[in-house]
Amino acid sequence: MRDLEEFRGGGSAPPRDGDERTVPSSSSSPPWWSGDPEAKRRRRVAAYKAYAVEARVKASLRRGFRWIKDRLVRRW
Repeated sequence: MRDLEEFRGGGSAPPRDGDERTVPSSSSSPPWWSGDPEAKRRRRVAAYKAYAVEARVKASLRRGFRWIKDRLVRRW
C-alpha cells in the first residue's frame, strides 16, 4: 500500500491499522491520474499488453480445441 501511496505522490504514509489519523476527504492536490501524461501512457501500454496476453490465450485455446477435434475426427 505504501508503494501505491508513493506512486500517487502522497507526502505522508497511509494510516496503519489502529492508527487514529484519518485522510481528509478533500485534498488540495489534484488526483494522481488527472494530469500526468507519463502515468496515462503507462496505463495505456499496460492495457495493450493485457489485450495481447488475452489474444494469445484465446488463440492457444482455439488451437488446442482444434487439435483435439482433429484427433477425434481422424479416429472415426
